[in-house]
Amino acid sequence: MYTLKSIAKRGSMLSVVAAVLAATIIPSAAVFADSLNPLTERSLLLSSSAPGFQNTDGSGNSNDLPNAINENYAPAGSGPNGEKTGETFTFRVSADSVADSRPIKAMTFQYCTTAAGVCQSPGNNAGDARDSDRLLNSDPLTVSTSDLDVNYTGAVAGTDFEMYMDFNDDGDFLDAGEDVTTITDSAWTLTATNEEDDAHSGDLTGARNFITLADTGDEGFSPVTNTKVQIVFNATETNYITNPGDDEFFVKINTYDSNDSADHIQNVPAATNTSIIDGGVTVANVMTDSIHITTKVLETMSFSVGNRNPDTVDLTSPAVHGTCASILQEDENRLQLGNPDAEYSLETDTAYDVYSYWRLSSNSSGGATVYYSGNTLANTVGDQIAPIGPDATTSTVGTEQFGLGFVDAYQDDIADFDSDFIALTVSTPDRYQVPQLEYLVPEEDYADATGTINGVGPTATFAFEQESNTEPRVIAQNNDHVISCDTAKMRYVANIGADTPAGVYTTKINYLAAPQY
Repeated sequence: MYTLKSIAKRGSMLSVVAAVLAATIIPSAAVFADSLNPLTERSLLLSSSAPGFQNTDGSGNSNDLPNAINENYAPAGSGPNGEKTGETFTFRVSADSVADSRPIKAMTFQYCTTAAGVCQSPGNNAGDARDSDRLLNSDPLTVSTSDLDVNYTGAVAGTDFEMYMDFNDDGDFLDAGEDVTTITDSAWTLTATNEEDDAHSGDLTGARNFITLADTGDEGFSPVTNTKVQIVFNATETNYITNPGDDEFFVKINTYDSNDSADHIQNVPAATNTSIIDGGVTVANVMTDSIHITTKVLETMSFSVGNRNPDTVDLTSPAVHGTCASILQEDENRLQLGNPDAEYSLETDTAYDVYSYWRLSSNSSGGATVYYSGNTLANTVGDQIAPIGPDATTSTVGTEQFGLGFVDAYQDDIADFDSDFIALTVSTPDRYQVPQLEYLVPEEDYADATGTINGVGPTATFAFEQESNTEPRVIAQNNDHVISCDTAKMRYVANIGADTPAGVYTTKINYLAAPQY
């Protein structure tokens, strides 16, 4: 400005040049009113910069066309969804509403294709609203085009839109303890209309490009100079802003000391509108396509069965377990069931038990099911110890029984666990899992084998179906979660009667895991 004034003093010809230069600046100044207080440090954050005709996630799913389990990753207000977006405006005010006794009672946001001059709403649908042939965003032909449109009906203050002042000047509007004041109350309303200029040489969209926030309570709010203000338009499936189909756009912001819509006139010399407090400035943004990334995670599964928990083995000599090591197999996975002082034989006056383990990991998002399969204890000539049956049953000494059930693997004597392993479960619980069932849920009849099997009123319950030998029975399952590292401890019980035939009795119990992908 100083340079132009200096040149102007040098002669009439240069004065003419200065006048011409000034004339090229004046139209913009007339629209944006250099006599007004500008909003500074202004910005516009979009929830999505995708064009308005895009609303699907990376798999092509949307709210209207979800996947097989009725889900999608492109809800309203998400990054991939340009059809239903939210927006956040942040700026500092210049005027001092307290000193001037001019509270802000309304704000307007006008979307245009340029930062100055007459306004054309952003969008690339075909047709011209002046000729009544402009395509709507809902038209089947607009599969790759869209017009900006503010879709807010019955907007609720504090839910669909929010307003805040930050007096602490740290810009953290999420921390109410940092001198952040909530402006919105039930008296504030949101209306959306079309404010385009027929004088524009291009096609008009006819869509809603003008937002008015007004305090019907006529109280407003009074920020002092340089107070930072944030306006948030939230996106839902019913209230949202649709992005234009391409290119940049600009939003002119004004604040007013009047809530009368007649005072919110656009595209006239701002000096004639005495209701404006701050404004006459724009923020800009631009449409961009999303980056589409595709990769694969192949199915994995680890299932081990054995008779020794590796977490009870000293980590250092040898180092046999990691974050989720396989169950160990000792003595070819054989378990000796009975009195150890009588060659592991069963007795009519005592119930005997023995334990094994299995451990499952699977990256199936549909969970997994674990089954058991096997015969009851039988000898080589066909004699069998009666299976305990499908229902949870307690041990009955002197009656033939064979059954199985779950006990908590972490109920082993804590002294049996490797101290280094225990420390790791505390320091890195997201990697080192304590040996227990976290996600898999035992079937009810097999769920509680913890407790006594001898004496008066035994408490542990067991079940076993001999038919599982040819038709495996479900013993635990989870249908909706990845199984990171679930450990089961199985307890087996056996009783005999006085007339149980002599012989060597054996069985093999198999555990089968089936992830649901």
